[in-house]
Amino acid sequence: MTDLPKEGMAVEFLEQSNAIEGVFDKNSLVQAICAWEFLQKQKNLTTRVILKTHKILMFHQPLRPDERGYFRTVPVWVGATYGMNHILIPSAIKNWLAVMNADYGKFTKDGVEEEIKDNHILYERIHPFVDGNGRTGRMFMNWQRLKLGLPLMVIYNDQKQGYYKWFEKGL
Repeated sequence: MTDLPKEGMAVEFLEQSNAIEGVFDKNSLVQAICAWEFLQKQKNLTTRVILKTHKILMFHQPLRPDERGYFRTVPVWVGATYGMNHILIPSAIKNWLAVMNADYGKFTKDGVEEEIKDNHILYERIHPFVDGNGRTGRMFMNWQRLKLGLPLMVIYNDQKQGYYKWFEKGL
């Protein structure tokens, strides 16, 4: 990590998050900044917040209008694995939200870090959208980090193989 002001660190986190997905255009970064600014204002995560964050983020992406800001209604592949059945997404997100909005006072700092990582992995396994899951997931992870008094986590594009190893562990 670098010693950037909070705003600079957020832009760096968003640039690198986009880069992990191979997204490098300026419009996508602007939309990521807008989505992050919206998300930072939220006291709690809700289904509405998740959907609006996705809609803002994916504004310039090549998706149909009914795919921006809506849970997917089609099957997807996540890596080499068939994704969660789309019918299960609303209830899985509801359960995930209960964990994301929980009180983490009982955890040690290391325990909180591990819990945040596990929550991120769970979101990515739900894979609620046809595209934008990684970018929204990293936003929600950093939203939770800030809520719990932790600094933003920037996952650099050249470190993505280590990041992908997170998903090899079972939950």
